[in-house]
Formats: sequence, C-alpha cells, structure tokens
Amino acid sequence: MKQFFVAGYARPANTARPQLIARRPLLALAPLTIAVAFANHALAQEVALSNAIVVSAPQMEAPVITRVNLQETPVLQSATDGATVLEQIPGFSAIGNGGTNGDPTFRGMFGSRLAILTSGAQMAGACPNRMDNPSAYISPYSYDEVEIIKGPQTVLWGPGASAATVRFERAKEDFSEQDYRLNASALVGSNNRFDRHIDGVLGNEKGYLRLDANDSRADDYDDGNGEVVPSEWDKWNTSAAVGWTPDEDTLLELEVGRGDGESKYAGRSMDGTKFLRETAALRFEKQNLGENWRKLEAQFNYGYADHIMDNFTLREPPMMPMAMELDRRTRSGRVASTWDWSDYSWILGVDAKEEEHRRGLNMAKTMTDYTSEQAGLFSELTWFMNDTQQLVSGLRFDRVSATDELMTTATAGQERSDNLVSGFMRLETDLSSMPATTYVGLGYVERFPDYWELKPSNASLSGDVNAFAGVQPEKTAQIDLGINYQVEDLSWWLSGYAGVVNDYILFDYSNGTQVGNVDGYIAGAEAGARYQLSDNWSSNGSIAYAWGENRDSNEALPQIAPLEAKLGLTYEQQAWAVNSVVRLVAKQDRVALDQGNVVGYDFAESSSFATFDINGEYRLNRVVTLRAGIDNLFDRTYSEHLNKAGSSAFGYAADTAFNEPGRTVWASVNASF
Repeated sequence: MKQFFVAGYARPANTARPQLIARRPLLALAPLTIAVAFANHALAQEVALSNAIVVSAPQMEAPVITRVNLQETPVLQSATDGATVLEQIPGFSAIGNGGTNGDPTFRGMFGSRLAILTSGAQMAGACPNRMDNPSAYISPYSYDEVEIIKGPQTVLWGPGASAATVRFERAKEDFSEQDYRLNASALVGSNNRFDRHIDGVLGNEKGYLRLDANDSRADDYDDGNGEVVPSEWDKWNTSAAVGWTPDEDTLLELEVGRGDGESKYAGRSMDGTKFLRETAALRFEKQNLGENWRKLEAQFNYGYADHIMDNFTLREPPMMPMAMELDRRTRSGRVASTWDWSDYSWILGVDAKEEEHRRGLNMAKTMTDYTSEQAGLFSELTWFMNDTQQLVSGLRFDRVSATDELMTTATAGQERSDNLVSGFMRLETDLSSMPATTYVGLGYVERFPDYWELKPSNASLSGDVNAFAGVQPEKTAQIDLGINYQVEDLSWWLSGYAGVVNDYILFDYSNGTQVGNVDGYIAGAEAGARYQLSDNWSSNGSIAYAWGENRDSNEALPQIAPLEAKLGLTYEQQAWAVNSVVRLVAKQDRVALDQGNVVGYDFAESSSFATFDINGEYRLNRVVTLRAGIDNLFDRTYSEHLNKAGSSAFGYAADTAFNEPGRTVWASVNASF
C-alpha cells in the first residue's frame, strides 16, 4: 500500500516549485467537462491501483517529522483551508468560527507558537481578532504536501515556533517524460458547496510557467438538529510563477499571487467581507557549488493583506452598523547555505522580516498603529555518528522590535526590543534489536509577543499601563521523545513531550481584556498504528492528548483540546477503495474559565461525542479519479471544546457553543494529465 508521506531521515526539504497566476475568469472553465473530454483518451490505458490513503494515523517515518500528501488523501479533498487540513492530523485542533477560517492549535498551543509557512514564507493576517489567521489564506488545492516538525526541534524557519513548524509546499516539477502537466477538479456537496480548481505547468529543462486558480463557496450549514448555523463563505485564489533553470543545479523563480473572499461567522459579532491577499516571491537556488558546498538558497517575499469586517453585509443590519478596514504589509527574506562532509551536514543562514499594520474605523482612512522588525542568524548541524545514530543540533539568535504607532495610546511612539535565543539538540537512533528508530530531543525557545498579544488597547495583568508595556517574551524548555516502528504489515509510532513555560502569555476576560504572563507546565503524547489485515483490508488508529497547568494558580491552562482518538478501516481493490473513520472525543473538564487567547476562551466544560465518516475513490482510468464522502454519517449534534461562543447577533445565548455541521455529503472529480 502506497504511503501518503514522503519520509527522509536527514534534513527537511528546503525549496519547492510553486504556483502561479491566473485571472478569476479562468475559473469559469468547468473541470468536469475537461475530465470527460480526456477520459476516452486514457480508457485504453491500464488502470492503476487506487492506493487509498487515510489520515487517521499519519506515520512519522522520519524522527519528529510528519508529511501528508494533500493530493492523494480523499478526506482532505473537502478541506476548506489550512486549518481543516491540519485538524485531520493527531495533536491538531482548531478554534472554530463557523464554516471556514478556523484558527489551528497544536498540543494546546496557539498563534505564533505555531509557525505556518507556504512555500517557505510566513504571512500573518490583518484582523485584530485573527479572522484572517495565516491558515485562512491557504488553499489546500494549491499545495502538494504539508510537513509538520513537532516541538522546538528546528531553527531553520524563523523564531518563536515552540509548538511546531508547519510547511505547505509544492512538489518539484518533473519534465523528464513530458513538457506539460494539467490538473482540473470540481467538488459539489451539501449546503450548495461548489469548488473548482485548475492548475497547469508548461516547461522543459530550461524553465517553466505555472498557472493556478481555485474557487470555493458554500451556504450556511445545518447542525445535527437541523438548525441553521451562520457559516457561508465564498473565496478564490490565483497564482502564477515563471522559473528559469539554465542547468540542473540552478533555479531562479518569480511567483505572484492574489486572492479574496468573504465569510460569515457564527461565533463573532462581525463577519469578514474582504480578505484581499497579494503576494510576490523571488527564489534562487544553486546546488553542487563545490566539493562540500552542496547548496545556496535565497528567498525574498512580499505579502499584503487587506481585510474588512462589518456587521451588515452578510447578516441582518443592526441598529448600529459598524465596519473596520485593516491591512498588513510584510516584507521578508532568507538566505541559507548547506555544506556536506562525510560525517557532517551544516546549514547556516540569516533571515529578516518587517511588518506594518494599519487600521481604520467605519471605513475611515487607515492609519499605521503597529510596526515590527526581526533579524535572525541560524545554524543547524547534523553529525552522522555511525551507521545507526545521528545527532542534530541547532541554534539561532534574533533581534526583534515593535513600535506602538497609534498616537492615542499610553505607549504612543514607544519601541520595545529584545535579543532572543533558541536552540535544540536531538539524538536519533536506529535500533539493532527491532526495526525501529528512536529519538530524544531537548529544545529551548524564546518568543517575542506578537501583534495580537501586544495590542495597546488591551490592559495588562501585571499592572503596567497596557499590554504593550507589560507583556514579556515567552520562554519554553521542552523535551521531545518518540519511537517509529515499521515492518511489512505493521507500523506504529509514539511521540511524547514535556515542557516548562516561563512567562506564558495569557488572555484574561473576567474584567475586560487583559493580557499578561504566567508560568506553566505542559505535557502530552500522540500515537498511531496501522496494520495490513489482508491484501485488501487495513486498519489504523491514533490517539492524542495534551495537558497544561498554570503554575501560578495551580489550575489548568486554557484552550486545550480534550483527549481524542480515531479508528479507521480501509478496503481497496484494484481501481477503487473505501475508507471509514470513527472519531472519539472525550469531555474536557480541565478548564480555566474566562481565560484563553485572542480568539477564544474557556467558558464551560465540554461534552464527549463520536462521529463516523466514510469516503472513497474510484480511479476511472489514468486520467480521471472520482471521490465521494459522507462526513458525520449519523447526523450527530455536537460542538467542539475549542469553540468561539455563538454570537448574540444570531440569537445565541451568552457562553453558548455553536454546533458543528450535521450530515455532509460531497463528491468530486479530478482529471490529471
């Protein structure tokens, strides 16, 4: 059975070939028509095995790293954004708002503790309440693979990622057999869901041109009781890239992208009516520069997010209509060089980022309220100690500063800056007594407070004039350990962690919005297994648990998802396969009432629930693949613990969680040639 992750025992992959422009009118092309038109061309070709893929228990073949193929996993075909992709992976959850744009968490950690990159770049949103969090701008259709590096076990991709580093990447284009590739797909489903996607590449050994465009929309969904939950969305993305490859060791690429959309939020007093995103990236890579100098890579990125939220466009206008427009401009760059010797591999690099955030009330002219700068130096060394062991270590230094540019605050014009250090060391061992790899790593991260934690409008829990003056950098020391076992019919893995967090940044809503620091403990584990029962049947399962405690109050840390398990069963035969998944979620009674983060807080304990999903695929021929699924097959009524309480504007009582979707049916067709 084909694995759905690409495992490498050595360093994480670096650059990936990207996406490219296409005007929105391209979306009028009907992928269904394309699929049918090319179907007969391939009918005479041999139909390959379906290679059904499930994500109930994604395996960690490489220590600390999990990779998931986004194109070959049926359950991910109905994902709406980056958060819904990550939720399928053990340890991840998301704070829900409605139908889309949930805010992901990993092991109970939220926000900038979780670095999310697309093609090597980070782009934060503009909303002061994270309506447009980084994963909201990610279209799963536009990427081939997501890589997760758990814990503070890398320093290559920016500062502060104490929980994990998540990288959405494109696969490298291959022109060895043909000089073009074209993919087209369409998905329809409950609640008038309709997605369209088309991407294509034309090129040869000297260069290429890539176009990508997608559109996704849906109406409000019904919960298991048949009650309507405000959740409609409509969004689109386009991108284009041109690459020059004068030889097999050189790449120079320019990529540009643009997208927009709107979304109704059951859990907010306002909706997002504009999510304009504009990006540009220039990438350079040169390999095999000398006997030991393996690679030089450089990347320069530009990102612009323009966001409007209001309470009258997507809902019944209230007596007092309100709107706010905000934007964020981000410029960043990274240069890294890799050297290889017989026993060592060394990566050395620098990165930098500057951001400007602006805001305006009731569509007034926006004004700058926040700026920040970051510059970092990083190094990562792998020592191949012998045939069965390697030691990986990393160290980075950062200088970070932020300025309160809003002249109406107590800290107007003031600048904050800190020198931060992060590092890790990890031992990886192939066991001689069994077909398994173990790892144990110790990491330390200092994280500068982000824009949402430093907002001067928030009060300070420490008694300072506001949060901008009072919130201190967060410091996490964590041990990660695990084992990965694999034989022909059986594979299983286990990863665990325990950490001490000093100056953990906490939001308290018991008396307005206050932000400050507490000290905490964190711990937890994830595990997964897969067993090939027969030639056609395989089973899989996973379990994840996260725990946190406030050392100052001896109470739970807030906004931590409960114990969760998934059990899956797959049947595959020649060109088709069926996957079924039971999701079991325990109640969460470890809560910290009125405490949380900028998006959500604990307002009640949550109940346990179980859901059952089923999906499958049929490979009609080498070109066309049909997929379909039913999520929440038994139409259960349930709500997630990480739930932004329903908005009173939609009739929800105070501190009442809104429910998740009831039975949802979807079907898709994909043509690839």
